[in-house]
Amino acid sequence: MEQRAGVSARAVGEGAMIALVGAWAITLTMLQATINGPTDAFRGCLREASDKAGKEKVAGDAFEAYARNACSAQMGSLKGAVVAFRVKNGMAKKAAADDANMTVDDYLATSVDKYQFFASQNAQQSAAAPAPKSAPTVQATPASATQQPKP
Repeated sequence: MEQRAGVSARAVGEGAMIALVGAWAITLTMLQATINGPTDAFRGCLREASDKAGKEKVAGDAFEAYARNACSAQMGSLKGAVVAFRVKNGMAKKAAADDANMTVDDYLATSVDKYQFFASQNAQQSAAAPAPKSAPTVQATPASATQQPKP
Protein backbone atom coordinates (compact mmCIF):
# COMPACT_ATOMS: atom_id res chain seq x y z
CA MET A 1 0.00 0.00 0.00
CA GLU A 2 2.84 2.39 0.65
CA GLN A 3 3.97 2.15 -2.94
CA ARG A 4 0.49 2.84 -4.16
CA ALA A 5 0.17 5.95 -1.97
CA GLY A 6 3.52 7.21 -3.31
CA VAL A 7 2.34 6.84 -6.89
CA SER A 8 -0.83 8.80 -6.18
CA ALA A 9 1.08 11.63 -4.54
CA ARG A 10 3.45 11.73 -7.51
CA ALA A 11 0.56 11.87 -9.97
CA VAL A 12 -1.00 14.75 -8.01
CA GLY A 13 2.35 16.58 -8.07
CA GLU A 14 2.64 16.14 -11.84
CA GLY A 15 -0.91 17.39 -12.31
CA ALA A 16 -0.15 20.48 -10.23
CA MET A 17 2.98 21.14 -12.28
CA ILE A 18 1.05 20.86 -15.55
CA ALA A 19 -1.59 23.27 -14.22
CA LEU A 20 1.13 25.71 -13.15
CA VAL A 21 2.80 25.62 -16.57
CA GLY A 22 -0.58 26.09 -18.25
CA ALA A 23 -1.40 29.07 -16.06
CA TRP A 24 2.02 30.59 -16.79
CA ALA A 25 1.46 30.18 -20.56
CA ILE A 26 -1.92 31.91 -20.31
CA THR A 27 -0.39 34.74 -18.29
CA LEU A 28 2.40 35.25 -20.85
CA THR A 29 -0.14 35.26 -23.67
CA MET A 30 -2.19 37.92 -21.91
CA LEU A 31 0.91 40.03 -21.27
CA GLN A 32 1.94 39.73 -24.91
CA ALA A 33 -1.54 40.84 -25.96
CA THR A 34 -1.01 44.12 -24.08
CA ILE A 35 1.75 44.94 -26.59
CA ASN A 36 0.08 43.59 -29.74
CA GLY A 37 -2.75 46.13 -29.81
CA PRO A 38 -0.54 49.24 -29.60
CA THR A 39 1.98 47.69 -31.99
CA ASP A 40 -0.68 47.00 -34.61
CA ALA A 41 -2.14 50.50 -34.17
CA PHE A 42 1.28 52.13 -34.63
CA ARG A 43 2.18 50.05 -37.67
CA GLY A 44 -1.23 50.74 -39.20
CA CYS A 45 -0.79 54.46 -38.61
CA LEU A 46 2.63 54.37 -40.29
CA ARG A 47 1.10 52.66 -43.35
CA GLU A 48 -1.66 55.26 -43.53
CA ALA A 49 0.84 58.11 -43.10
CA SER A 50 2.95 56.67 -45.91
CA ASP A 51 -0.04 56.46 -48.25
CA LYS A 52 -1.17 59.98 -47.37
CA ALA A 53 2.36 61.40 -47.70
CA GLY A 54 2.67 59.80 -51.13
CA LYS A 55 -0.53 61.46 -52.30
CA GLU A 56 0.65 64.78 -50.87
CA LYS A 57 4.05 64.36 -52.57
CA VAL A 58 6.00 64.65 -49.29
CA ALA A 59 9.75 64.48 -49.95
CA GLY A 60 11.56 61.37 -48.73
CA ASP A 61 13.74 63.39 -46.35
CA ALA A 62 10.68 64.99 -44.73
CA PHE A 63 8.74 61.77 -44.17
CA GLU A 64 10.16 60.93 -40.73
CA ALA A 65 8.92 64.20 -39.24
CA TYR A 66 5.63 63.76 -41.09
CA ALA A 67 5.14 60.25 -39.67
CA ARG A 68 6.17 61.27 -36.13
CA ASN A 69 3.61 64.05 -36.22
CA ALA A 70 0.84 61.93 -37.77
CA CYS A 71 1.34 58.96 -35.42
CA SER A 72 2.34 60.65 -32.17
CA ALA A 73 -0.63 59.25 -30.20
CA GLN A 74 0.00 55.66 -31.32
CA MET A 75 3.73 56.10 -30.72
CA GLY A 76 3.14 57.19 -27.13
CA SER A 77 0.74 54.31 -26.57
CA LEU A 78 3.26 51.77 -27.87
CA LYS A 79 6.07 53.21 -25.73
CA GLY A 80 3.88 52.99 -22.63
CA ALA A 81 2.87 49.41 -23.40
CA VAL A 82 6.46 48.28 -23.99
CA VAL A 83 7.66 49.92 -20.78
CA ALA A 84 4.84 48.31 -18.77
CA PHE A 85 5.51 44.90 -20.32
CA ARG A 86 9.26 45.05 -19.69
CA VAL A 87 8.84 46.28 -16.09
CA LYS A 88 6.36 43.46 -15.37
CA ASN A 89 8.99 41.03 -16.63
CA GLY A 90 11.62 42.36 -14.24
CA MET A 91 13.44 44.98 -16.31
CA ALA A 92 14.42 48.28 -14.69
CA LYS A 93 12.22 51.21 -15.70
CA LYS A 94 15.09 53.19 -17.28
CA ALA A 95 16.18 50.20 -19.34
CA ALA A 96 12.54 49.51 -20.28
CA ALA A 97 12.13 53.12 -21.47
CA ASP A 98 15.29 52.85 -23.56
CA ASP A 99 14.02 49.58 -25.03
CA ALA A 100 10.66 51.19 -25.84
CA ASN A 101 12.39 54.06 -27.63
CA MET A 102 14.49 51.63 -29.66
CA THR A 103 11.39 49.61 -30.56
CA VAL A 104 9.53 52.69 -31.80
CA ASP A 105 12.62 53.93 -33.66
CA ASP A 106 12.98 50.55 -35.40
CA TYR A 107 9.38 50.59 -36.64
CA LEU A 108 9.73 54.21 -37.73
CA ALA A 109 13.08 53.65 -39.48
CA THR A 110 11.65 50.71 -41.43
CA SER A 111 8.72 52.83 -42.57
CA VAL A 112 10.98 55.76 -43.50
CA ASP A 113 13.33 53.51 -45.51
CA LYS A 114 10.42 51.98 -47.37
CA TYR A 115 8.85 55.37 -48.11
CA GLN A 116 12.14 56.84 -49.32
CA PHE A 117 12.73 53.84 -51.60
CA PHE A 118 9.30 54.11 -53.20
CA ALA A 119 9.56 57.92 -53.46
CA SER A 120 12.87 57.61 -55.33
CA GLN A 121 11.41 54.93 -57.61
CA ASN A 122 8.41 57.12 -58.40
CA ALA A 123 10.69 60.10 -59.08
CA GLN A 124 12.80 58.05 -61.49
CA GLN A 125 9.73 56.79 -63.32
CA SER A 126 8.34 60.31 -63.61
CA ALA A 127 11.63 61.60 -65.03
CA ALA A 128 11.90 58.72 -67.51
CA ALA A 129 8.32 58.96 -68.76
CA PRO A 130 8.06 60.84 -72.07
CA ALA A 131 5.90 63.91 -72.26
CA PRO A 132 2.47 63.16 -73.67
CA LYS A 133 2.29 63.78 -77.40
CA SER A 134 -0.07 66.46 -78.51
CA ALA A 135 -2.27 65.97 -81.52
CA PRO A 136 -0.65 67.15 -84.77
CA THR A 137 -1.82 70.54 -85.81
CA VAL A 138 -3.53 70.82 -89.16
CA GLN A 139 -2.43 73.74 -91.21
CA ALA A 140 -5.14 75.62 -92.93
CA THR A 141 -4.77 75.96 -96.67
CA PRO A 142 -4.89 79.55 -97.75
CA ALA A 143 -7.57 80.42 -100.25
CA SER A 144 -5.00 81.66 -102.75
CA ALA A 145 -3.12 78.33 -102.79
CA THR A 146 -3.51 76.22 -105.83
CA GLN A 147 -5.75 73.31 -105.30
CA GLN A 148 -5.74 70.09 -107.19
CA PRO A 149 -8.68 69.53 -109.47
CA LYS A 150 -11.44 67.34 -108.16
CA PRO A 151 -12.16 64.23 -110.23
